[in-house]
Amino acid sequence: MRRILSELFGTRRRQYQVGVEFTDTQVRLVSLSKRDGQHRVEAVCIAELGSLGDTHNAAQCLGRMVESMGVKGQRVSLAIKSSSAFIKSAMLDATLSRQEIDARMLSEADSALPYALDEVYLDYAVVESNPLSVASHLIAPTLAPQELRPHAAAYQKMLLVACKADVLDPIVRIAEQAGIRLDAVDLDSFALERALMQSTLLPFQAATRQPLGVVALILFESGHSCVHLFHNGRHKLHREWGHGQMDFDSYLKDQFKDQFKDQFKYKVKAEAEIREETRVEVTTAIGSARLEHYREVANETADQVRTALSQLPSDGVEDELSLAFLGGEGALVSGVIATDLIDEMAESLLCEVRSANPFRRMTLGEGVDPIAVNQNSPLLMVACGLAMREAST
Repeated sequence: MRRILSELFGTRRRQYQVGVEFTDTQVRLVSLSKRDGQHRVEAVCIAELGSLGDTHNAAQCLGRMVESMGVKGQRVSLAIKSSSAFIKSAMLDATLSRQEIDARMLSEADSALPYALDEVYLDYAVVESNPLSVASHLIAPTLAPQELRPHAAAYQKMLLVACKADVLDPIVRIAEQAGIRLDAVDLDSFALERALMQSTLLPFQAATRQPLGVVALILFESGHSCVHLFHNGRHKLHREWGHGQMDFDSYLKDQFKDQFKDQFKYKVKAEAEIREETRVEVTTAIGSARLEHYREVANETADQVRTALSQLPSDGVEDELSLAFLGGEGALVSGVIATDLIDEMAESLLCEVRSANPFRRMTLGEGVDPIAVNQNSPLLMVACGLAMREAST
């Protein structure tokens, strides 16, 4: 049986400064420092990736990024998709020894996993009970179930995480070939939870016992999209779906390539009045097509979000959204999330919608370009959450 890799899933008490996320098309890096409880952005970087399946290419790309951003030698944590992992919670007697807990959790894994133990990496952690600790711990804090609350002190909630070796090994090889100091492999849902809590007023609302409701984080990526649902600041579930063209700029150019050709021709040969008339016509047509495309995306996304909401556990979780955030490569047009897309999403979801920005409450280090940070922020939720991994020694 493979050993329990707490060094990978990271329950050991270490400090983390750099987070790296691999998508199908990009490598995304965030470096953070922290002083007096305040996070500071030291570096952000996004590089295009040919194929994540090519570990050599991915390692070279990551190595160049780490070198160029001046973070070589710092501790790095990477992410895997929650859909690639098996997660199970269990309530155990708080008086059990570490050896007894090991035995119980291995027994839980053996009975629950759909594959053999020698095919997986395992880790587990005690779930904290302080809701404000979500930005500092691997596992989101969860209170004891209702029936156990009168005796909660005698129990501890454990979270078991398992990942197949054929999923995790390529990530580890990339880190090794890139020459980085890998400290943890985390789940993207845990990273997103930290980033969400950091970038919003949810911790303040939790501290003042205000209901937080259900918050959606919707990420549009190349070829697929996903929604992560959070209740009272804690990740509840995620849902993924495939989609067609999400590159709005390319979509519009394909739709109106003939008009663009005509416009170019008129610029060369025609009089100024005809050129202006053509420009107005093309601009109007593009604006209408963009708005229609946003509406189609918003309606499809709203259907997927409603399906996800219907799958939420029925333990007092509302089935309506209070807030939604948008992010991901596919949501950007010329480096920003268009106001029209946000408006269409708000109309379809029937809630307030904002652009995702995990750096909203952080300061910037010397030499960090604020414009680049702001433009890239919708893409860096996972990487930022990974860079926030830390715990007291």
